[in-house]
Amino acid sequence: MRTSPAIFLTIALTLLGSLVRFKVGDTQIDLVWIVILLTAPWAAIDSSKIQLRRYKSGIAYGPIALFVLCLLLWIVAFPWYLSMRYKIRTRTAVLKEVTATVAA
Repeated sequence: MRTSPAIFLTIALTLLGSLVRFKVGDTQIDLVWIVILLTAPWAAIDSSKIQLRRYKSGIAYGPIALFVLCLLLWIVAFPWYLSMRYKIRTRTAVLKEVTATVAA
């Protein structure tokens, strides 16, 4: 997904998720928390499949780091991930340079 639609989707999910609430016992849970808890592991698993760490990006982390990042900073990390995923799928993402290490 391109950057602008990814940002729009994230904002829309946040606003919609904030409006819908579930009552669990005496507490109410916003739908946005459920969305975050579902999309963070998806992004982590998918990042491993598309080998996100191979590409130049500020979000090119391993699956566990990406999962934590999406949990803590979802409003920023999730659209960034979607944008990078789009670039990888369309083959416009730039690979990191491979450095050869020579054993002495």
